[in-house]
Amino acid sequence: MEFTIIENQFTQTVEDVAKAVGWTVDRKIVLAIASKYVASGKTFDSVKYKEVLQEMKEQSSWASPLRTAVRYSIAANLMEQEDTEQAVKNLLSNVSILKESKFRGGNFIFIGAQFLTEVESEKRAHAQAARALYEEIRKHHRFLTANDDIPYAVLLGNASDDVVLRAETMNRYYKELRTYNFNAGNELQWLSQILTFLSPQYDSKLVPNVVTIRDTLKKQDVKVKTMHYPLLGSLAILEVNSAHLQQIVDLYHELKGMKLLKWHREFVLFMAIQIAMYDMAKVQQSLSMTIMSSIQLIIQAQQTAMLAAVSAAAAASSSSSS
Repeated sequence: MEFTIIENQFTQTVEDVAKAVGWTVDRKIVLAIASKYVASGKTFDSVKYKEVLQEMKEQSSWASPLRTAVRYSIAANLMEQEDTEQAVKNLLSNVSILKESKFRGGNFIFIGAQFLTEVESEKRAHAQAARALYEEIRKHHRFLTANDDIPYAVLLGNASDDVVLRAETMNRYYKELRTYNFNAGNELQWLSQILTFLSPQYDSKLVPNVVTIRDTLKKQDVKVKTMHYPLLGSLAILEVNSAHLQQIVDLYHELKGMKLLKWHREFVLFMAIQIAMYDMAKVQQSLSMTIMSSIQLIIQAQQTAMLAAVSAAAAASSSSSS
């Protein structure tokens, strides 16, 4: 996609999203939703979006996370389903199933609920596997593992997998990445989790791939922050080549010059990688449908987790200033 087209689409989409959510909503949330649509090549439907937001309001209580800022990102995902009313009902049902498996309520359980299997008869088994995985992750990182790990636990939890092995592999990746000067913390934990997406088995190629990707980007003046760690994991499991990385670098430097992103430079790399990943999914015949759907899930997980973090920061800022 030519940069001029991307710039025009992003400018228009930001305007459309801002009008739909209202001008009081945190600008970062608006930019993140807009980038999701521009990257995927889809058009933002403001009418449908408002319908989803209204449906959320009607089906939730005043204290529900669906009345907080996180609803804006969740609505952006749900609006792709035809039946708005049923989409919200399914989300709330999934939340209830996750709560039955002892996950705590809050923003992150609503994000995780989007990744529960669509097969009705397998939902509870999936939720229980996700909870078992969460507990195994916490055994390795008791003070690091918290509610913000729920989306990845649901995304990666599989009733047919060995959750003990997957958690051990995550921890192995985490420790190995630390030796390459990756900062300890939540973002590194999410990166180590993403690296098990295709298999709970340890893959000796993945950490070197992540390191190469990070170093290649940095050498070309791309600002890689800890918040971008999970994105590096996505690129590593897709085994991106030098041409793909160059596409990301070129797009990054073009996007960096956009006025809309002047005060929100952290979104530049998110956008560049998202666009490149969607392009890969479209043109690479070697990518199976399973991998392509996996790409969508990974991007969605990272996007919603980032938005939840933005929402939490905005809420904290608001409470501290009041």
